Amino acid sequence: MSENSIVHHRGDQLPATIEGLNEFIMIGKERLRVHQAKIRAIEKVGMAETARKAALQDGQDAATTVIYAEAKLGELLKAIPRQGNNLSSLGGTKPTLPSGVSKRTSHQAQTIAANPEKVEKIIARAIQEEKIPTPDVVYKLIKKDEAQERVERIRKEKAGAVTGKYDVIILDPPWPMEKIERDCRPNQHAFDYPTMTEEELSCLDIPSSDDCHFFVWTTHKFLPMAFRLLAAWEARYVCTFVWHKPGGFQPIGLPQYNCEFALYARKGSPRFIDTKAFNTCFQAPRGAHSEKPEEFYSMIRRTTEGRRLDMFSRRNIEGFTPWGNEVDGLD
Repeated sequence: MSENSIVHHRGDQLPATIEGLNEFIMIGKERLRVHQAKIRAIEKVGMAETARKAALQDGQDAATTVIYAEAKLGELLKAIPRQGNNLSSLGGTKPTLPSGVSKRTSHQAQTIAANPEKVEKIIARAIQEEKIPTPDVVYKLIKKDEAQERVERIRKEKAGAVTGKYDVIILDPPWPMEKIERDCRPNQHAFDYPTMTEEELSCLDIPSSDDCHFFVWTTHKFLPMAFRLLAAWEARYVCTFVWHKPGGFQPIGLPQYNCEFALYARKGSPRFIDTKAFNTCFQAPRGAHSEKPEEFYSMIRRTTEGRRLDMFSRRNIEGFTPWGNEVDGLD
């Protein structure tokens, strides 16, 4: 175990094996729920402040110990020799997980172990705010920080800067998916652009005006996530535009997916300047991979006014400021 490990100085106080740590953590998390319930009960009945502080101190001490146990578990799991062709919880090939350790547990433990400075800061902040820093909360805050850091990196390094607010925003998010390998076509193992997690997408700073049209492109698989993102971006869903495509992917035993969706939502009270022949379903030919049809952009140009932004652009579009890492530059 490394000298800068957050559990180095407590290693002797924790179980030494993966199985022992996993059991210790599961029991510890149940005890944390008891601590939290005790504090709520003390607050509800109005007991003395000294009783609440004592219960809080006990809960914080117990939580810190469980967090250190998760970090130690993560270090032990990471040290297992990797083999096979499966993806590990943190990338690359993976070992077979010991009995009783789930993939989620492995990923969370290794994430906590890999971020000692963030873990210590989160614990310190929770104690300062008189909260119990549970391992699950620590993990979520680490992932949120990582998401915000990556979004900022994408904005600075790849997407270029946009200035001011926009009245019309089209988003074609790089959904967290991989291309499907096919025996009858050249294998395509990864997309040509970096994908983003839901947490990363929800952290985006959308430069919307007070009255703004939102159009969010999505496929069948990511419809639920797209609706959650609209809520995270504080945009009210109105209706769905459907692009009827000539052909599409057909899973075995299922219908052919020959359409894509552009969810329309709004902030404030934006208006359309022309609603003649303005239909929610339209047909257009397919272009390059993930490229959206010019017919859609033409429809939006005709029916809206003001500044328009095309987020995650794949090409320059007339009448839109591009924001993406696949275009030559901003208009």
